[in-house]
Amino acid sequence: MIGPVLDTIFGADGHNLPGLRIATPAGLSLSTLRAPGDADTTAAPSAPLTVHMLWVEGELCRLGQLSCASFLAHGYDVQLWTYGGLTNAPGDVTLRDAREILPENRIFRYPNGSLAAFANLFRYAVLARFGGLWSDTDVICLIPAARLRLAAPDGFLATERVRGQRRVWINNNVIFHPAPRRGDVIDLAFRFCEGYDPARLEWGDCGPKLLTTLVTQWRALAPPLMAARVANPVNYWDCPKALLSPRTRLGPDTAFLHCYNEMWRRAGVDTDAPFPPTSLIGRIAARYQ
Repeated sequence: MIGPVLDTIFGADGHNLPGLRIATPAGLSLSTLRAPGDADTTAAPSAPLTVHMLWVEGELCRLGQLSCASFLAHGYDVQLWTYGGLTNAPGDVTLRDAREILPENRIFRYPNGSLAAFANLFRYAVLARFGGLWSDTDVICLIPAARLRLAAPDGFLATERVRGQRRVWINNNVIFHPAPRRGDVIDLAFRFCEGYDPARLEWGDCGPKLLTTLVTQWRALAPPLMAARVANPVNYWDCPKALLSPRTRLGPDTAFLHCYNEMWRRAGVDTDAPFPPTSLIGRIAARYQ
């Protein structure tokens, strides 16, 4: 039922996807939401901000270890969900049994072996249940937890630029969803995603295509949308080359750096190899590892 409905919205190959036609640069910076000085300084200290991550099985790659370490360094409670075989997570990471969220028999892959579509389903499930921050394990955190909580008390979705077009769409690599409730955009995303036939899925169906369409159709249900420079400052089509270059610089609004590990795979670059020390990612890694 859900598959045909979304095919009608997207078109069978996604050609009907409306996207978010926002003037470039699109979306908001964190500083436009709430300045740290606007906070109630009399409020009692809150619990650490939890970031949920998923590593389905096996050992973390070097990029995944860097991702976890960067969140720990900025004061987050890192909850890494896994189905087993993971022993090399940084010491302060809390390992969680992913079967608490979805049973192991729900795991599915794209024909190329990628778990990306399953990871989409999993993130919606864990955020709908627990709330908090979601991050993929190819995202490097550059913002302290306290600052993020103050700047975006109502949460946010992240956008990314679309190649060759003056528009953005939503990427679900980073989602801040502090107060889950039935019928919100993440709950809807989970319900739609759960109804897909895995055999018919194409890249992005449960991720950018789904979230962008939900937000376009029901904008009132969505939290603020962050500009691409906040969580996706380097274009996906420039990765990993730009990340491995010594000339790439990030702007002051950047809170997260998405490294797009799928683009590394397509380029044949090993995410487990040492990072060049003078490169953008090498300089950042030196802060946290």
